Amino acid sequence: MADIENDGLLSNPNRAMISPREAAEQRWGTMIAHRYRVEELLSFDEMGALYRARDTERGVPCALRILPEIYARDPEIRDRFLRDAEAAQVLQHPNIIEVFGTGKLDDGGVFSVMQLLDGQNLRAVLDEEKRISAGRAVHIASQVCRALGTAHDMGIIHRDLKPSNIVLVTQDGELDVVKVLDFGVCSHMDSERSGVSTIDKLVGSTAYMAPEQAAGEEADPVSDIYALGTVLFEMLTGRLPYTGRNDYDIMMKKGRQEAPRVDELVRDVPAALADLVSRCLAPRPENRIRSMRVLEVDLLRSLDAPAAPRAARSSGDLSERSAATSLSSGSLLPPAEPVAAVSNPNMILASASMSAPRPAPEPRTIVAPAKEHPHAWLWLVGAGSIAVVLVLFGPRLFGGSKPPADEPQAPVAATQDVDDSTPPEPPKPIDLAIPQAVENVGDPLVLAGRADLALAEGRFCQPAGECVRDYLAALKEIDPKHEAIERLTQKMPAAALDTGRKALTEKRFHDAGQVFRCVMALAPETPGMKELLAEALIGEGKILRLMKAWDELAALLEEYEKLGVKPGFDALVLKGQGMAGKGRWQESVDAYSAAAKLRSNDKDVKKALDEAKQQLKSAGKK
Repeated sequence: MADIENDGLLSNPNRAMISPREAAEQRWGTMIAHRYRVEELLSFDEMGALYRARDTERGVPCALRILPEIYARDPEIRDRFLRDAEAAQVLQHPNIIEVFGTGKLDDGGVFSVMQLLDGQNLRAVLDEEKRISAGRAVHIASQVCRALGTAHDMGIIHRDLKPSNIVLVTQDGELDVVKVLDFGVCSHMDSERSGVSTIDKLVGSTAYMAPEQAAGEEADPVSDIYALGTVLFEMLTGRLPYTGRNDYDIMMKKGRQEAPRVDELVRDVPAALADLVSRCLAPRPENRIRSMRVLEVDLLRSLDAPAAPRAARSSGDLSERSAATSLSSGSLLPPAEPVAAVSNPNMILASASMSAPRPAPEPRTIVAPAKEHPHAWLWLVGAGSIAVVLVLFGPRLFGGSKPPADEPQAPVAATQDVDDSTPPEPPKPIDLAIPQAVENVGDPLVLAGRADLALAEGRFCQPAGECVRDYLAALKEIDPKHEAIERLTQKMPAAALDTGRKALTEKRFHDAGQVFRCVMALAPETPGMKELLAEALIGEGKILRLMKAWDELAALLEEYEKLGVKPGFDALVLKGQGMAGKGRWQESVDAYSAAAKLRSNDKDVKKALDEAKQQLKSAGKK
């Protein structure tokens, strides 16, 4: 498989001037490797084009993934693409997508030919149904165990298992037959120290990544078991085991505290199954189930097995967990008593898609483990690692966990609480208008391709050195007249606005705020930006208030005021609560007074105002 019959593309003198998507659309009707006829462009994503094609020798349909020349010229991207196909080709298993072959094109691109799947991925199922039954979850997870058990037996680990890489198809009348995709970030365990780049060792989706993998340690089979445990948790409860303001916060929680038990969040999960999920999610690798084969057997037995005895939790643990689950309640105040999270099923249909070998950029963290304390081993981070975190950690612009926060029933004056914990200091804000250095600048065509990829993935201003802002700055230096500069400069604000609005709709307020800040830094004249950023700040502020993060909330409120947007009722109430939390009672009184003028009949605001006045009076007497 090495040649391509494609006179329209190869003979076109303006081929270098068209975008990767336009080039992909022009392949319709062409023959690849004298054998595969392109019939339909199914999707175009960060790793190029996915086509429905026909194998003319066998007369059957197939899926054809083509990595464009501009990406294929980057050795790192090309090698990852080929490893994906080759790994799946080696893993002949009924629960792993079948790859028939790979090859190179005359124009510099590479391609792989795969089984054409007709189904829906697990991510789509969970988005639709919210959570699924224990029996169905075990049926799906046990097949994943079978697939990855075979991979592990051959010395291959997946590294990036997540719902979007698990496709459910109907086969021979059987529903929910699993096909595991995307071995593009996998590696042979016996070759980790040679031939695999540092970037590959860190690839993975943070929400599902094992703590030791995020800490930069070599992944092994129990890292995949942790990821599958996270998928199981999400299937059974409709939520992820850890939530936070960003991926850094989530990874620190993974190292500091045990995940909540499944049967504490939902009632219809057998305790034995909940025990298994907890063992999969153990922060320390040595405390997890040791192999996929064992996990598969235990899963199938868990539906009717009695639960193992478990130690009672302290009231402190329950209170901390209740505060975390209260994020879904929509209240701006922490609950006085522990509350239980409730999942609401909710269904949509979506077609399966082949996962790209290079996943959308999930923020990655590099931390060094320490052995002094079983729940604090991610805390001891070298200064160099923190610097890398600040560089690599941008917002997860599309996929991270959603911080649910509906409007509160009524605002109540917050009181200052004493928190004995010592949370990590938040990273200092970065000037989003200042471009950062790009590694391996090289060919302008490769740079333009990377910029296109960053735009498609929503990497507008972060991570540093791998975003649209930085690629464009580098491109302007080496080729100021390159056609991609004007095209991307025009597209970026609109694409960023769409991304930010989507994050707002999904209540991912921190992510939305980062996107809007980027637009304001790079295109400050964009209409409506201040109002959108203000909305994102208020949403994030409510979550910070729930978490009693008073210092961070105060900084966020200062940023809000600098926007010059006229504060509404919610903003004034939030400021009243935030200033009360800081013990700044005069500012709290002023904010509640302004809120009371907007809604004079709101009894709760009046009550909060009276309490703030009383606190101010008491403070004056001291």
